[in-house]
Amino acid sequence: MPDQIDRNRITRGFNIAVFVIYAVIGTVTFCLTSGKNAPVEGLVLTSGLDSLRYLAIVLIAALIIRAFWNRLVSDLFAVRAINYTEAIAVVLVKSLLFTSWSA
Repeated sequence: MPDQIDRNRITRGFNIAVFVIYAVIGTVTFCLTSGKNAPVEGLVLTSGLDSLRYLAIVLIAALIIRAFWNRLVSDLFAVRAINYTEAIAVVLVKSLLFTSWSA
């Protein structure tokens, strides 16, 4: 059935949702660990700068992951090559799974 949506594809919306979740978790962690001494301006500035920095790291890491996967892993094992959107998803999910949120 060609009219059905392929639910197994990783989309830009999925990546945006995961990034927003990561940003919200970071903001909540900042609020809980900084106490009442941090002004709102500091929260906005810190969260905004951290989000931009994290976004840049994700985009660069996705290029590296995609190149590594497509040049090595897909040649060694019987797996398909991944595209840039899927590489971004790998980086985002890895960040959520393997980041320590303890203060």
